[in-house]
This record gives sequence, structure tokens and C-alpha cells, in this order.
Amino acid sequence: MSARDEAGTVMDEDGLWVRPRGRAWGNEAQRAVLHAIAEDVAKRTHYKVVAIEALRSDGYLEFVAIAGDDDARDKMLGQASPLALDHIHQLGVEMGGWRHIPGERLDDVTRAWLDEYGHRPDVPPSGLPGGWDPDDQLVRLLENDDGELRGLLYLDEPHSGLRPTPETVAVINTEAGVLFEAVISIVERELYGEQVRMVTQARRAIESVRPGLGVQDLRSELSRAMAEAMDVATVDVIVAGADVPGLEEDRRHVTELMREQWARRGHVVVERQRTWSTQEESIETPRSLTRLLDVHDLGSGLLVPIGAGDEYLGTLSMGRARDAPRWNASEINAATTVASDVARLLLEARLMERERALNAELRDVNDYRRDMVLTLAHELRNPVSVLFSHLELLALESHSDESRHSLEALDRAARRIEAMVADLMTLASVSDRERGAPSDEVDLSALLRETGDFLAPTASRAGVALDLVVADHLLVTGDAAGLERMVANLVSNAIKYSQEGGRVCLEASPRSVDGTDGVLITCTDTGIGIAAAEVDKVFTPFFRSRSPEARQRPGTGLGLAITERVVSGHDGTIGVDSVLGRGTTFTVWLPVRGPRTTS
Repeated sequence: MSARDEAGTVMDEDGLWVRPRGRAWGNEAQRAVLHAIAEDVAKRTHYKVVAIEALRSDGYLEFVAIAGDDDARDKMLGQASPLALDHIHQLGVEMGGWRHIPGERLDDVTRAWLDEYGHRPDVPPSGLPGGWDPDDQLVRLLENDDGELRGLLYLDEPHSGLRPTPETVAVINTEAGVLFEAVISIVERELYGEQVRMVTQARRAIESVRPGLGVQDLRSELSRAMAEAMDVATVDVIVAGADVPGLEEDRRHVTELMREQWARRGHVVVERQRTWSTQEESIETPRSLTRLLDVHDLGSGLLVPIGAGDEYLGTLSMGRARDAPRWNASEINAATTVASDVARLLLEARLMERERALNAELRDVNDYRRDMVLTLAHELRNPVSVLFSHLELLALESHSDESRHSLEALDRAARRIEAMVADLMTLASVSDRERGAPSDEVDLSALLRETGDFLAPTASRAGVALDLVVADHLLVTGDAAGLERMVANLVSNAIKYSQEGGRVCLEASPRSVDGTDGVLITCTDTGIGIAAAEVDKVFTPFFRSRSPEARQRPGTGLGLAITERVVSGHDGTIGVDSVLGRGTTFTVWLPVRGPRTTS
């Protein structure tokens, strides 16, 4: 027999703590209903004693209702035993869904089992022919429609004093069959109802948490939301390695304990005297945990590990008030399910933090690169200016043909450096995140025509025809200077890489993409084209084609990189289609309303 001390702790006859397997099933209202069913079954079947065992979610069978025998009720009600049905199947005689186990079939092992987990009434044998023996058992396995066990129903001490027969069992089934189904239904609702209720509360709370939070903010909001939504006093999501005030002296021990629990998918119940789980012997509750219970005025706590794969991520801690019932199996299973949901959110938050940190690092690298490029460009401007000044002075004097060729080569080199400096500064400018989104209204039709007129002499000198097909009233929101540079780069490149007698065509017209109004610009040439292996590299800064024919044309390798940055800065898209030796087409789409602003 077990008892409880003044604190409510379960103790055995020697005053030792007992693992609380008893009274873990259901609530008092459910037990009352099953007790009423047991009494009704007793009346209908004409048996004095009726007992019902319910299957718990932890795999144990618990006596939840006993009618007709006060001694049996005092001993067995609320007690649980491991699920073991071998003796019922092996020793019992099947009768209409019931198993009759005659007392004479019991062996010593089975008798020992029944002495520990059952009850033998203190009554003499009936003495009748075919009479009932006090060791007899009549048991029905209560199974649902899928054949899954949900409980056991016992009948004992028939008023007739006789053992059952197929005929009397048939009468029992007729009279009480509907009650068997009622017991199955109640047990199934308890198996899943409490768990579903608790999980539903937790998930409703989880859904209320703002998305995109970091680990610490997520932990704080999850704890608050679940504590408000669930029938518990406190909820805390504790991340592995985090400090818990008041737990400093036992932090290492508790962390290792929960890490081991994750490895075996277990849990820990903390009560004031003892701390236990289903897989280890109980230990005396550490003083720090007892102090935490006192600080929060709690009677007990449930600790469920949070993890993913082999990695322990933290602990889901739930606290229950002093006068609240003990943690039952359904609640523990529900908390385990909730911990899985929390693990997913913690992983997402951790990935979010890593992504933000990586983006910050990339922004720092990009800023450093931009600053370095601007510094280099500024440093180059002074020596280039000095070169031009001296070249202009030298040009005033007469020179031999050889010297004149050298001066012309110096002039070309200086101008190439000057162009590269200008391109570097432009590239750094269009890559600057602090410039803000361009917001001017730009008449793109006029800009395209003006750029075409400006480059027309260049095309004429190269022997290349330049055609413009531009629709009227093409207005976009953006940066006029950047858009002009983008168009000039496309057209000047098309002219530069076209042979004499070639043709360049610049077209622009309205075009909606995915429901968004915009402008489509195409620049097509009949030039030397781009090798297929190099098409996806043309927007890379400083990229120059390996083609000897392309390398004969001067360039810095920055024009298309600048073009791509301008287009992306306007939330547009740019693409290229080229056939080596036949020409290239660049396609740009810009939204009418320009780039989106971010807060």
C-alpha cells in the first residue's frame, strides 16, 4: 500500500518516495462517469464486482473505476501496471469476446503478478457444481474498431455463484454491450483529447508570435504567449547555454541531464522532494530547483528537451501551481509535441540571425570595397591631371616622328586611365546603399532620343547605322543621370563591337510584367557577339572577353557592371542574348513607379 505525506508526495510503507504512476489518467469527472458505468454494468450482468482498467498514453494500464468492493477500491484504484496480456491469452478460455481464466490454471508466476497488481477477494468458493472460484477471472479486452486496445473490463463474484457459460456471456453482451463502447469512447477521448487540447493551445500561442525574430526575442515572446494561452502557471523556453537566474550552482548538472534526456527523447518532472522521469531512478530535487519553485510559487515543473537530430537546443520548462494536479502522461506527451514545434522555430530564428550577420558582413565588405575604389579613383585623378598637363606642354614643341608617336601613346594611355577613374567612381556611386531610392520623374522617351542623337556621330564615324524606335510618353520614376549612363553604355558598346556596315537598333515600348506596368528597352547590334561561355560574366566588374577581336576595342570592363547596378537600383531586370559572330541583344525592363523604398 502507498500513502502521501503532508506535502502530497507519494510514499511507500517504509516512507520512501514512489514514482507517481497512479492517478495519471483523466480527471475526476471522467472517473466519476466510468464509476457510474461500472455500477451499471454490475446491475445488468448480475456480478457484484466490476473493475475498469484504462490504457494510458504512457503504455500503462490504470484502474480507474471499481464498483462493489471497497477493499479492492482502496487497494487498486489509481494504481497502474505495465501492459501485459500474455496470461490472459494463454490461460483464458474465449467466450463471446470475454476470457474466462479458471483459478486452477494459474501458475506461480501469474499468481505473483496478480498479487502485485490485482486483488483476490476474501470469500470462500461457492461449493456449487461449476461454481465460481475466488481466483477465477472474467476479463474483456476493450478494443476500438481498428482492434487497438483501450482498456480491460473485469467481472468478479457472480450473484449466481456459477462460472460463465457461452449462454450467460451472450446475455451479458446483450445487456451491457453498449456500455463497453462507452468505455472505449471515453478512454480514446482521454488518450487524445487532453494532448490535442494542450497542443492546440500552444500552437495558437506560437502562431501569435511575430515572424522574423532573433533567438532571444523569439524565446521571450514564445514564453509569454504560451504562458497566457495554456493551463499552466509558467512557461519558459530556455536556450542551451543561457543563464537561468538562481540555477548557477546546478547549471552544468541540469544541462547535462537535459542533454541526456534529448538523446533518449525523455523528460524530467521536478517535484519538491524528488525529481524523476520515466527512464531513470528518482533523485533528490536539487536545492536550486526547489528555490526556483519557491520563487515562482510553483508546486512542480515539467522539463522537456528541445532538439533537432543529434543537437540539443534547449529546454521547454512548464510550471504548475502548488494546488494543481500532478503532471499526467497526456500532458507530458503534449509538451513533447510542443517542444518539437519550438525546436523548428528556434532553428528558423538561428538561421535568420546567421543570415542577418552574414548580410551585415557582406555589406561591410561591400562598403569597404566601395570606399577603397573611391579612394583609389581620387588618388589616380591627380597623377592623371599631371600627365595631361605635361602632355599639353610637350605638344607645344616640335618633335620627331618617333617622339610624336610616343606622345600619342602616352595620351591614349592617360585618357584610358581617366575613363577608368570615371567608371570606378560611377560604379562606387551606383553601388552606394546610402544614396536612397531615386524618385524623380524621368521622361524616358526624351532621354533615349537625346542619347541616340548624342551617339549618332560616333556611329557614323564607325560606319554603323543607328536606328531608334521609341514610343512616346514613356515616363518612369528614377535617377535621370543613372538611366542616361545605362542607355549610353548599351548603345556605345553596341557601336564599338559592331563592324563597319553593321546596324544598331534601340527600341523602347510599354510592357507589363506580372501585373506591373513598365518599359521594355532593347538594344540590338549585328556585331561580333559574345561566346556562350562568357555571356553570364559580362556584368562582372573588370571582365573583358578573351576574344582577340573584342580585345582590339578599348574598354575598362566596367560599363556593363555599371549598367546592371543602375537597372537593379531601379528594381528592373536586364538580360543578354548573343550569338558569336552574329550580334547581341540586351533587354532591360524598368517598372514605371521605380524602386520600392524600405523602412
